[in-house]
Amino acid sequence: MEQLLQRIFDELAFLRANMATKADVAALKDDIRALESRGSHIEQTMATKDDIASIEQRMATKDDIASIEQRMATKDDVALVPAIREMVGQLMERMTVVELHVQEIPMMKQQIEQLSQQMQEGFEKLDHQETVLQALSLRSIQQANDIHYLKTNAISTK
Repeated sequence: MEQLLQRIFDELAFLRANMATKADVAALKDDIRALESRGSHIEQTMATKDDIASIEQRMATKDDIASIEQRMATKDDVALVPAIREMVGQLMERMTVVELHVQEIPMMKQQIEQLSQQMQEGFEKLDHQETVLQALSLRSIQQANDIHYLKTNAISTK
């Protein structure tokens, strides 16, 4: 029986040395709660299979990346941007001036039409005056002939 007692004491000593206390159990419970909270957080933030499938569908393929690389601007291209902006600004200013001139075209066209009409009227007046001058010249020549005739007839009757 001594052996049995010794064995019981040894087991008791072993249990005391290896047995968890209430504090150990409480700490384990806190650790378990923390792990459960982290697990819950991981579940909430973790991507689902559907999320991954959606991401895979939207992801660029190797061909897409090659195509993008071919269309991308180089450093030299980017360096030209300020000069291009300045040129575009100058073109915009010139276009504004051209637009102003284009807006003046209808008014200029109207003025040209008015001048053309006035010139036409002037030519018509000149034609009329030429006709009047021709008529007056003919009358003047006729009157000069009549006077000459009268003078010659008056001299011969005297």
